Amino acid sequence: MVVLTQQFDLWFHRSGCHNLHHPDPEACPLKGKIMHRCVLMTLFVLTASAAVAAGPSSRQTAARVDQLILASEESKVKTIDDATFLRRVSLDILGRPATPGETTRFGLDPTPNKRTALIDRLLESEEYGETWARYWAETILLRATNERSGLVREPFEQWMSESLNDNRRWDDIVTDLLTASGSVREEGSTALFFAHEGTPEEVAAEASRLFLGIQVQCANCHDHPWDRWKRDEFHELVAFFPRVSVRRDPQSDDRRDFVVASVNQERRQRRGVSQFLLTRLDRNKDQIITKQEAAQSPLQRLFNNDRIMERVDGNSDGKLSLEEIKNAQPADNNRPGRGSAEHFMPDLDNPASEGTKIDPVFFLNNRKITPGSDDAKRRNAAAGFITSRSNEWFSRSIVNRMWTELTGTAFYQPVDDIGPDRTAEHEDALMELASAFVKNGHDLKWLMRTITSTSIYQRSRNADVAGFVYQQPSRLRGDQLYEVLCQSLGVEDLILPATDRRRYGRSDPGRAEISSTFGFDPSVPRDDITGRIPQALFLMNSPIINQLIRADGPGSPLDRIRQTVPSDKEAIPELYLSLLGREPTAGEIRICESYLDETSDSSEALEDIFWALLNSSEFQTKR
Repeated sequence: MVVLTQQFDLWFHRSGCHNLHHPDPEACPLKGKIMHRCVLMTLFVLTASAAVAAGPSSRQTAARVDQLILASEESKVKTIDDATFLRRVSLDILGRPATPGETTRFGLDPTPNKRTALIDRLLESEEYGETWARYWAETILLRATNERSGLVREPFEQWMSESLNDNRRWDDIVTDLLTASGSVREEGSTALFFAHEGTPEEVAAEASRLFLGIQVQCANCHDHPWDRWKRDEFHELVAFFPRVSVRRDPQSDDRRDFVVASVNQERRQRRGVSQFLLTRLDRNKDQIITKQEAAQSPLQRLFNNDRIMERVDGNSDGKLSLEEIKNAQPADNNRPGRGSAEHFMPDLDNPASEGTKIDPVFFLNNRKITPGSDDAKRRNAAAGFITSRSNEWFSRSIVNRMWTELTGTAFYQPVDDIGPDRTAEHEDALMELASAFVKNGHDLKWLMRTITSTSIYQRSRNADVAGFVYQQPSRLRGDQLYEVLCQSLGVEDLILPATDRRRYGRSDPGRAEISSTFGFDPSVPRDDITGRIPQALFLMNSPIINQLIRADGPGSPLDRIRQTVPSDKEAIPELYLSLLGREPTAGEIRICESYLDETSDSSEALEDIFWALLNSSEFQTKR
């Protein structure tokens, strides 16, 4: 009952009674009416109970999805063994492989439904939230336009981890990301706005890409070249976000403290550039600024941007007159990140003009809000339109993204470029999953449980077929590889120098360095990601890793293994189990034993085997 009461309170606010989430308080059906809370509570409980009862179970949905997909696939599914399943699902949910002890216990468990029970148990681990918080941090922050984005990484991961482990609804999480305000270093939900310095065009484009899977940013300057979206529609979406301001915290002396705040009153506009600056740069007083004169000044960016120069340099002489420079300066109300009462679509032929005032309209259904609305109403309205149960692209996007990340196949590829002008593979299976996800209240754990229960997820490696039965190892994300390395080397963390602290922060330098070296944007198809020379050199030559695999190091992985087996040859299966999560094949055992026999120093031979397994492609992949 307590949970239902909490859910009611959230619903009560969202009904519009407090003007927090209702797109238009003037149109709110509850406005001006006095309704008894007990009556509302009764209605809510009945509605909530019906909604819970209507949601199909993970088992039912998984079976139905398998049926729909396999009905049109020519090849049959061969299910993976227990050890492979355990490693795969542990990497996906916990971000790390199973330990040798966990692998042994799971293999000996005779329970028929042990895989289902394992999935449930893993989803209750705090590691689930931590792993997927790092996934979303990479997804949001790797495309950040703000060089200081690392400042929000740690608070974002903490907030997201707590949200996921508490199993907050996906629509609630997205709503928080789109309506966040406050200190960037305290409120992790401000990550999206801080990542793009509050620039409304960037925020709108990323909100559509991340939460709808629809890329509309190409319509910023012109109608989309190959999709239906028009320039007006893009800027109508942008108009939900102009009143957001990202600025230094005025209450703090720390230059790293920023806040996301609302700007609901238009400031006094300041147009043009400083006449003093122009006069100072124009050294020969010819009323012309050259590229050399503009060097090391704020105007240098004009000369370094060919696109701007083509538009501003009227006579194409490579120089700019004082008048041309003044006209190139945007009006105050179009300066990103500072907040503006309204959004003005720039006039590309006259960048110095105010542009065309645009009111907020949601491009997928043409829903509007009252012109002149304040920031809270605009952003809550945008969040409501995006996360609406009736918006199929919200559920399709997250279902497709999670399915792709877990199974390696995709209904749409890339995961952030779907929409009505794209054709989905196995459309019926996608709709089955998306519909059930909505009926289950946008429950991410339900979605994870459902996908990992399918036969498609549990299929064995097979690169000789096409379609969704096709399966081959996929590259681990940087944060997953870091966990694999730490576990295999028997350490809690790796002491590495972080070379990209601005983007990854300072709190966990070892993880930051591995993510910087091996990481990639999770929205990019795995097939488009290739290995790089620095990655190979790191695993082969890192002094720290080479020190940790030494057999004579007290407490090293090799030292511990050798103390538990009667002979060095019997250490070979333990190495495979520890590093790759499986037993070696007969051929692998022969090769390793032969190498031991040929090498005079067995410790050195075992180190070589350890090193070879650590540098194998299998070690860096999920199979």
